[in-house]
Amino acid sequence: MASKKAKRLIQLGLQPVLLGRSGDDLKRPLLKGWQTAVYTITDVGRWPSRHNLGIRCGCQRDGRALLVFDFDEEAERVFPDWLGQTASLIHEPLVIVASGRGYHVYFYTHEAYSGGTLAGRYGDAAPPANGRKRLFKYIETLGEGRQVVSAGSRHPSGRRYRFYSQATYVDIPHLSAEQYQQLVALSRRFDQRPKQPPRNTAAQAKQLPRLLPGVDNCLTYARRFLSSAEQVERNGDIRFLGYGGLLVTGNGRGWYSFSDESGGGLPELIAWHQALVGEGAC
Repeated sequence: MASKKAKRLIQLGLQPVLLGRSGDDLKRPLLKGWQTAVYTITDVGRWPSRHNLGIRCGCQRDGRALLVFDFDEEAERVFPDWLGQTASLIHEPLVIVASGRGYHVYFYTHEAYSGGTLAGRYGDAAPPANGRKRLFKYIETLGEGRQVVSAGSRHPSGRRYRFYSQATYVDIPHLSAEQYQQLVALSRRFDQRPKQPPRNTAAQAKQLPRLLPGVDNCLTYARRFLSSAEQVERNGDIRFLGYGGLLVTGNGRGWYSFSDESGGGLPELIAWHQALVGEGAC
């Protein structure tokens, strides 16, 4: 039952997230404000049964931060190679959860990282998307503002998320800042995207809000520059139609794109939107 599992996660110092019980909702948070809510044992005791359960990434109850390396497309090729090379960097058992078609690898860090795509390739979308190439993600990190579906939950394919070995959430290892950088560098070796001229898009995007009067969060930016119809979701998130499943939190602090499986805060939204404009997708 979701409530029982949520209580166990709280006891471990983790932040549970209530997800749906069917279809695509199996991977989607249901409760408004889940990004910052701190649920108690009493709170989760009222959660409905037969729902999936997620774990919020980023800052946890004990001050540590949770970071998950997510292996999705072509995982059966990429993950074993990555795992073999990781053995020389991390000398503790890894907590790995096998998902519907890939793997999640859990780490604690001192700092809460935002996450992003470390490796992938561009290819033709199916069906074609107005000539725009689709990003096939090999390795992505899930950090602040994201959540990961927990072991024991159901995948839309019908499979169960399950622990890959004997290591469970009790055994999540801690990454030093140096180990984090080493894992990021290792993961980027698998990247097959075209190399771009050096530029600090993220740094540039962080400066843009200062140059946009009245734009102080993701919601005000999306309403001004996306020019799209809106739809309010059950958990209070706002969906911007025509952008492949773009959701912005009701408080405007975060966003997530289901088509690109990316998200973050205002700087990341600006960078994401600029990339779409640059690809001619909008």
